[in-house]
Amino acid sequence: MLRDHAKAMQRVCFGAEPSEADLELLGSRERWLVYRDLVRNRLDHVIEVALARTKDAIGKDAFRGAIDEWYARERGPATRYLRYVPSELAEFAIPIWQRTEAPWVADLAGYEISAWEVRHGPPDPTPIHEFAFERKPVLAAAVKVLRLAYPGQQNPTPDAGYDPDPTILCLYRDKNHRAIPRKLNPLAADLLDAWRAADQTVAESVQKVAAAHSTDIGPEFVEKLSTLVADFIERGILLGGAVQ
Repeated sequence: MLRDHAKAMQRVCFGAEPSEADLELLGSRERWLVYRDLVRNRLDHVIEVALARTKDAIGKDAFRGAIDEWYARERGPATRYLRYVPSELAEFAIPIWQRTEAPWVADLAGYEISAWEVRHGPPDPTPIHEFAFERKPVLAAAVKVLRLAYPGQQNPTPDAGYDPDPTILCLYRDKNHRAIPRKLNPLAADLLDAWRAADQTVAESVQKVAAAHSTDIGPEFVEKLSTLVADFIERGILLGGAVQ
């Protein structure tokens, strides 16, 4: 009996239209219709905040349609935490947007949801040691590497959206909990991915990534690497070193 009521509640809140049979089972028809609106409005708001530029780019009707389709197909979010709801919607909608006549929308949404996740990510770890090439690196918790076909960090033009422009970004959280993009070249992106995995020392990962890019580790490379490391430390991306 309780299971039947729980399923009816889910259908009433997230189905395309609540059925009279479910409303009758739950009782107090008008109260449940109001509750449906309250639940959906709360979830809609957090989704629209997280994906505000995507909503503006595709129009409120198309954006509304994606949310309604997700509600109906998935019967609402699986998570109990509001901050994770936009990620579930994005996981559902981005593959759909990739197949549209404006595939740049998917990259814009991917950038926005990544920025949302960076802003609301877990606290940073506390490293045991200072950064050193002979130690495994400790990175901030909220760091992502994005490889985009379109520059989603920029605002799209009203008519054309974006021109194709392959872009690699590091997204990290600053001291004010803002998501900040930093452009990377392919080698730097692969290095950052290796450091995020933290299963090798910095020196080992540098040698492996340089070899994969057929790059000699000479004076020029070492100078550029040192500049990159210093920049990552200053930005709070690289925090220190871990016990091997």
